[in-house]
Amino acid sequence: MRAGGDVYGIHRVLEPVGTFPQAAERLDTSLPPYPNEILIQVERLNLDSASFRQLREAARGDVQRMALEIQRIVRSRGKMHNPVTNSGGTLLGKVVEAGGEAAGKGFRRGDRIATLVSLTLTPLHLEQIEDIDLEREQVTVKGYAILFESGIAHRLPPDMPESMALAIFDVCGAPALCAPMTHVGDTVLIFGAGKAGVLVAAEAKKKVGRGGHVFMFEKDARAIESARSLPFVDQVYEGDLLDARGTMELAKQATHARMADLVVNCVNIPGTEMSSILAARRAGTVLFFNMATRFQTAVLGAEGIGHETRLVMGNGYYPGHADLALKLVRDQPELRSWFERRFNLQP
Repeated sequence: MRAGGDVYGIHRVLEPVGTFPQAAERLDTSLPPYPNEILIQVERLNLDSASFRQLREAARGDVQRMALEIQRIVRSRGKMHNPVTNSGGTLLGKVVEAGGEAAGKGFRRGDRIATLVSLTLTPLHLEQIEDIDLEREQVTVKGYAILFESGIAHRLPPDMPESMALAIFDVCGAPALCAPMTHVGDTVLIFGAGKAGVLVAAEAKKKVGRGGHVFMFEKDARAIESARSLPFVDQVYEGDLLDARGTMELAKQATHARMADLVVNCVNIPGTEMSSILAARRAGTVLFFNMATRFQTAVLGAEGIGHETRLVMGNGYYPGHADLALKLVRDQPELRSWFERRFNLQP
């Protein structure tokens, strides 16, 4: 092991020197690791939904072209940091070596873990891409990664398939962030019936109680049908979230013109900022848990229509977020079944 190593991983930044790893253009992936780092043998990448969608569409669904582009990004940047969406994802792997200064994390050689920090700041070296699962949005790989002293990870739970646990960890910040923003009697409107959306719905329903409502807006027919089986979703509406005025009218219909106290945007496409703002009541809140969100569009758009709506950019980290999401899945049989149907396609 080498000497030294910055707690935030700045020592791994090659360009521009002195920036933090997430903002860097290139990271150093060389070995051996520093004493405050954990070396991980990587087995699977869970790309964030916005990034995976962009890669799939650019490659027209050709997994070989997708694999080549992922390899190109990782080789050129030393991390899986999609330059188009500016997002990454998380990874699953086995601890190979834990430096003495990283001992406080409690991980030992051989532990199977999932990282809870973005691939956009994680030094990553790929030797091979073995498979791309278009349904799960996961990539089976051979390679290694570095977890910094400031990074967080979670041991894989023994009571659920790894692919499913990794998918839950990827979006576990969403329900945790939603929890303190939701109150008894609220009307919560969720954009997107994917993994983040259903976790948010389960948590929101616990908070709003019998007098509150949890609605979902979704465009994909399969996702709509699947979400309608969830007992904690009061109603799922089909709508084009790129159509701001149309979405506003749909929100009026769903809420009897009251509009939503909280809108949680969990879709994976850009251009839904104004739809989110118009679906919320003027003194309400919009939580953007969408990596394709454009900050300027949201804040200037709200200003332009004279809405004082509180806009919150979703922070993927919240204390206890991983355990909260796992507990939701364990406590809600229908939610667990939803994840099993989508992510437990094979052991």
